[in-house]
Amino acid sequence: MNGIINATTLTALAKTLDKQAKEARDSLEPGEYPISGQVTLNVDGVVKVFENHKYRPTTSIPLKTALALFFRYTGMTGQNAMNALVRAMKEALEIEALPNKEKKTAKEAIRELADLDKAEATVRAGLTQLPLQDRRGKVMVKAIVEPVDGEAN
Repeated sequence: MNGIINATTLTALAKTLDKQAKEARDSLEPGEYPISGQVTLNVDGVVKVFENHKYRPTTSIPLKTALALFFRYTGMTGQNAMNALVRAMKEALEIEALPNKEKKTAKEAIRELADLDKAEATVRAGLTQLPLQDRRGKVMVKAIVEPVDGEAN
């Protein structure tokens, strides 16, 4: 590694400080904040790296391309397909914004129009035909990162 910090320590810092940064984000108001300084940190913990593995890339399917192909294969074309998609997305967002009881009623009404359970099962079965891809192993960090005594903020 060409950096000044070894990969294990850098990974521990990145994961731990990222979590702290997300927690601290709400305290920052919109604006520009100049920063300058030197930070010395103590790092103590464990980094566990799991084996790489194969997976089905269901969440990395290029949605726009898949939808365009879906429209083509079902015979939907041009503006009609786009209008139907935009309407469906708009209504789905409106349903998600409803209070829980109304949301549940709306979703049940949709289920009466189409057998969504069967459609989902069909899609899931089709997804098993996707080629497997490699995924890097998960990294778990249990570490404490603290400023060296006398240094803060």
